[in-house]
Amino acid sequence: MNYNIIVEHEAIQDLINIKKYIANDSITKANSFISELKGKIKSLDTMPHRCRKSLYTKESNTHDLIYKSYTIVYKVIDYNIHILTVFKQKNY
Repeated sequence: MNYNIIVEHEAIQDLINIKKYIANDSITKANSFISELKGKIKSLDTMPHRCRKSLYTKESNTHDLIYKSYTIVYKVIDYNIHILTVFKQKNY
């Protein structure tokens, strides 16, 4: 069973901002990294519950996918996956 992936407006804006930031160094790297992130998001269409429960909400149907220090927060509702936000984790 494949799930439908819905990228919410905030997450789209997050991806745009990530791309702009990386593009300050290299547009090629920015395009490549955004493509990688989109691939990770696409991979959620099968087995979306494989990722940890989200640390950022108490809702049990929300998960975090971690990729190269970026967190993709998403919610599973029925057979839909809502991508809520994408952000870089801070190193302390």
